[in-house]
Amino acid sequence: MENNDIVCYCSNVTEEEIVRAIKSGAKTLDDIRKVTKACTVGRCKELSPRKQCCSPEIIRILTEYL
Repeated sequence: MENNDIVCYCSNVTEEEIVRAIKSGAKTLDDIRKVTKACTVGRCKELSPRKQCCSPEIIRILTEYL
């Protein structure tokens, strides 16, 4: 099932893109950054409706899928 919820608002990266990166071999936050460009601009606290960095959510997704 596709999840098009945006996780990283500054780079417009969805949960599905992160999951695809994990399924393609990404195992760390740094891997996710390299593959998707999520968590690289540093404006999620400003742009996200949650007003927080996306890295905790990316780590949660990593934990769930690894």
